[in-house]
Amino acid sequence: MKLILSICFVLAAACCSAQTKQAFYFKNNGMPVDQADSADYVRIVSPPDSASTLFNISEYYLPSKQIKLVGKSATLNPPTFDGQCISYGTNGKRQAVLNYADGALLGSSYLFYPNGKLYLQFDADTSSKRSFEENTRIITCMDSTGKAVVTEGNGHYVAYDDKSHTISEEGDIKDGKHVGEWHGNYASEKVTFVDTYQDGKFISGVSTTANGTKYTYTTKNQSPEFTGGINVFVDMVKKKVKLPATLKGKTAQIFVSFNVAKDGKVVNPMLLGSLSPEADKAIIAAISSSPAWKPRIQNGLPVASSWGTPIVFGTAAPAAAKAPAKSK
Repeated sequence: MKLILSICFVLAAACCSAQTKQAFYFKNNGMPVDQADSADYVRIVSPPDSASTLFNISEYYLPSKQIKLVGKSATLNPPTFDGQCISYGTNGKRQAVLNYADGALLGSSYLFYPNGKLYLQFDADTSSKRSFEENTRIITCMDSTGKAVVTEGNGHYVAYDDKSHTISEEGDIKDGKHVGEWHGNYASEKVTFVDTYQDGKFISGVSTTANGTKYTYTTKNQSPEFTGGINVFVDMVKKKVKLPATLKGKTAQIFVSFNVAKDGKVVNPMLLGSLSPEADKAIIAAISSSPAWKPRIQNGLPVASSWGTPIVFGTAAPAAAKAPAKSK
């Protein structure tokens, strides 16, 4: 499950011509950067093939230029994957073969161990926005020795941490669904947890910290949230920024990223792109002075997380004002 979450991450839209290849640079955590020198990988977006409306997406590790991902997308950037998407580890072995429909997992997908051997096959039943557990059926799971621990949707599933490759969670699978008690841990946080499922639906859980404190929860994961919503946060930032005269009557977009700490404090703001030295400084100051967010909740406990969003400044030209603005 964590492997899926680490592969799929939300980025910001960028306006570019679709007639030539476009390059976008990122850190390993998915946050965009301006230059190749500070990037961990690059995304190359090529025009659709003849008789297709889907952009060709290729990602490469930097500086090795070794392939990282190949797929197709309905949008320029960020990608809305459609069809098969294959990702590779730094050793060149397949990491995942995922199948998408309009940006959502659909159909059979596969995850692999670092050595390239099959780890997991799962089927996404629908393209809904439910949790991974509720929206998928585990078909096959192999342990690190190659022994099948789940076959034809039944058995004992073992999940591994994508960084340490140690067991992070395990429990029983029946007819492809999570059932009964699942036990897991976050080793770096010294937290253990027990979650209860019924026919694939998460019911409740209990986390225990290193000092023995227990937390009960009925929602497994919650994203960080600004009081009033992301639009309120964006409006707050925009009100504190004075645009340079050169952008008067024009539209300008910039991507902002930052971390939301365990206590909800906003830290480490960064910008992709620039409006002007003064405006950039004001944006950073506005983000840094933001009221506390509700932090991300993971198994009942607050955890630090990253967040990013595009901010559009200025007024669109009269001709463009007739079209409704798109939002993500």
